[in-house]
Amino acid sequence: MPLALPGRTKDAVVVVPANADWRPGVEAFLRGMGGDEAKVRRHLALLEERAAGSRPWLQELAGRTLPNGRPMPPGRAYAEMLVAESALPLYDAGGFLVSLDLHNPGNEAGAPWYDPAVVEIALVADQGAFTGESFDAAGGMERIVAQRAERGARLGDLVAVLAEQVQAQFAYVDVGPTGGKITSALSPTAVVHPAGGPLRPADFLWSITLWGPGLLEPGFAARLEALHIKDAELAKIDPYLRPHVRLEGRRLDYGARMLQFRFLFGTEQRGERAHLDSPLAKRLGLRSTNLQYLG
Repeated sequence: MPLALPGRTKDAVVVVPANADWRPGVEAFLRGMGGDEAKVRRHLALLEERAAGSRPWLQELAGRTLPNGRPMPPGRAYAEMLVAESALPLYDAGGFLVSLDLHNPGNEAGAPWYDPAVVEIALVADQGAFTGESFDAAGGMERIVAQRAERGARLGDLVAVLAEQVQAQFAYVDVGPTGGKITSALSPTAVVHPAGGPLRPADFLWSITLWGPGLLEPGFAARLEALHIKDAELAKIDPYLRPHVRLEGRRLDYGARMLQFRFLFGTEQRGERAHLDSPLAKRLGLRSTNLQYLG
């Protein structure tokens, strides 16, 4: 999702060096998702246009109207592209639809942490795929929560596959759209303790985080290996949600390491980040996404 379009899009951002050829890996990923020759070619052409700056969604989706005649926010228009295929090709990820886009190409959102040395590939879906809006409620809330966790696990699988295909140097996923966290962390008008210097996504621990071989210096790798959720931390999580909180680590073939500790995406409970994200981030020497917002 382009960072310029806040809304209900769920994104997983996979970061590759700008001087690397990410296209063959993306093509392999899309084919693995069931894309045929024509669809994959059309999709790659769109991503090329996005990379060149010729398809800014903020402009392309402007001017649309809601059913009541009021202006449609571009973020809403973008989310609608993720439930009914139009400009952005969609793929069945196992009961829910996903696509690939570029996240903030050419700094179309004007983000202060934009890094021209990398390309950010975004795996995008409508947030309803993870919140339970599209699930059959006949099985009760317990079954809906279990289905949500299954989709959260599937999201982790997709991130791992895409990262392997493109040899990602970093990847990050959070409950909602990711980029706003970094923007907020830098803003003295948004948070209580704004960062005193530049930030980048790799400074944070996210709900799903992947580190390429270049980021795995020995001390950090040792801390990652020893990381666990303490019983006292887990006890603070709602008992209804606790079965779906765990640390799941992966070692990818190209040398990357991936960590996932949240499987319920799209929503979170009050205080959850303070109980879970912050202590884990501290033990790894990273920043927590538990921001204290003003007002």
